[in-house]
Amino acid sequence: MEHNGYYSSDPRHRRDHEGRGGNVFAGIVVTIVIILLALLVVGLLWPNLLGVDLRDYTIVNATPTPALEGDAELPPADMPEATATPQPTPTPVVPEQDRVMPELDGTMPAMPGIVGNPIPDIYDAVSPGVVGVLNYVETKTDKGKTINELYGSGTGFVVSSEGYILTNAHVVEGASKVTVKVFGEDIERTATLIGADNETDIAVLKVADIQLQPLKLGDSDKVRVGEYVLAIGNPLSTDELANTITFGIISATKREVTIDNYTNSYLQTDAAINFGNSGGPLINFNGEVIGINSAKTITAGYDDLGNAVSAEGIGFALPINQVKKIMEVLITEGFVERPGIGVTVSTIDAATAEENGVPQGAYVESVVKGKPADLAGVRTGDIITIADGEAILTHQQLVNIVLGKMIGDELVIKIYRDGQYLDITIQIGNKTDMNFDDIVGGTPSPNP
Repeated sequence: MEHNGYYSSDPRHRRDHEGRGGNVFAGIVVTIVIILLALLVVGLLWPNLLGVDLRDYTIVNATPTPALEGDAELPPADMPEATATPQPTPTPVVPEQDRVMPELDGTMPAMPGIVGNPIPDIYDAVSPGVVGVLNYVETKTDKGKTINELYGSGTGFVVSSEGYILTNAHVVEGASKVTVKVFGEDIERTATLIGADNETDIAVLKVADIQLQPLKLGDSDKVRVGEYVLAIGNPLSTDELANTITFGIISATKREVTIDNYTNSYLQTDAAINFGNSGGPLINFNGEVIGINSAKTITAGYDDLGNAVSAEGIGFALPINQVKKIMEVLITEGFVERPGIGVTVSTIDAATAEENGVPQGAYVESVVKGKPADLAGVRTGDIITIADGEAILTHQQLVNIVLGKMIGDELVIKIYRDGQYLDITIQIGNKTDMNFDDIVGGTPSPNP
């Protein structure tokens, strides 16, 4: 028999070769171990010699950037901050008798006191005053027939036994038809839009031919951080999860928050607020309404890798004292008048001014056609440096000055244009009548 290698039948000779073979094998193993140990030492002490970049293995400590709006992109660092681009709010046509401010006759429910858990008693007392609000829009079928199709839904609550209901303006925005579902009923009742104000996100509805249970309106000025609160509404839909109650505390008061380009003061709460809760009541432990649930933050910002960082327990409610003022105007007038000059502006800070060789001030992003600023000669690209004798360093200063005026008042400004300063006098107009999409020269610049 042939073999590939040495073979002998002599046992002594075989043992000798076996011993030498074992020594060779042991030597090879020892050599490999020494080489591996050497590579390990070099890799730990001098990684660059092996072409290893330890940065590839560094753990990133992601620090979220605070932000208020859901999935909005982060603004460029060098862009100035623009003001809101408000839309005109149409005035509903309603019978004159609906323009008489009703008695707000809600009563505080009888509570046993905060002993044990009062939440079930509060829920039983206030739930009948909470309604579902459905927004229908006109659409055409394949055969060309016009129908009302459900667009979205939210929540509202009764403030008067005469049928008046408060909700958010964005809940009924663009609706061709609005209906409400009253607690305990399966039917939808047609509601009349009495008035809506997009800037404060408040709307008033009225339902006829039914006795409703109004809720007691509390005093939001007395709300303290840490107080227990309840949010009642219809998250996600007016059917499956109607009249859901969630519990939390007041996280902060007087939060200045910008939502959909409008800045308002809010109560902040960690009570769960979801889509469909908008327009519902925020209730204190006396069973009183202290706010209208309006919004929540779903994204805290973005980490170093650009991934969205989710936010939890950050909800906002409009303080009821602020709401009552707007509600009365909407009921008695149907719209809210606000002073305005018809411009959108952003801030040119010191760094931007120095970089571009221009003064600090409020940069005019756009001018509404045929409105006060346009009629006075203000142009896009102007920088407003002084208003009523006050040096303007931020656009918010100018906004506050205008808001402090009455419609018909005059505003004297100094502008910088093409290396020259000009004095201009503007007569304050009604901001509600201004269409900020109808501007001189095109589309308004988006907020930076």
